[in-house]
Amino acid sequence: MADEDLPDSLEPAIDVPPRDEPPPPPTPRGDLRAASIIAIVTGVIVIGWYLFVVTVSTVSELQQLAWIQIGMWVLAAVSTVCGILSLNARMARELAAAGFIAGVAAGLLSISIGFFSGLELLN
Repeated sequence: MADEDLPDSLEPAIDVPPRDEPPPPPTPRGDLRAASIIAIVTGVIVIGWYLFVVTVSTVSELQQLAWIQIGMWVLAAVSTVCGILSLNARMARELAAAGFIAGVAAGLLSISIGFFSGLELLN
């Protein structure tokens, strides 16, 4: 067999039919990026507020303190729930782990600092 009989690999394949496109992959299950992001954002807000409460003594002079404290309890609950939901993530596991940590930290701070200082400040 001579080299002239072999097809040239640089010539376009005119007589080869195009391949069928494979079907798109199914929607991945366990994509909880939104829950993780919500847990992180609300957790950072709650943690920042309780650091503010602990470090600043002028909190009692704030107007609408009762509504702020109740809002922080609600945000801590949202962050904790979204953080626990992040445990079921099959994709973006690093983000899910960060969401879980932020949610648990917000929940623990809300129970430890927020509950007692909030009750003291509300009275």
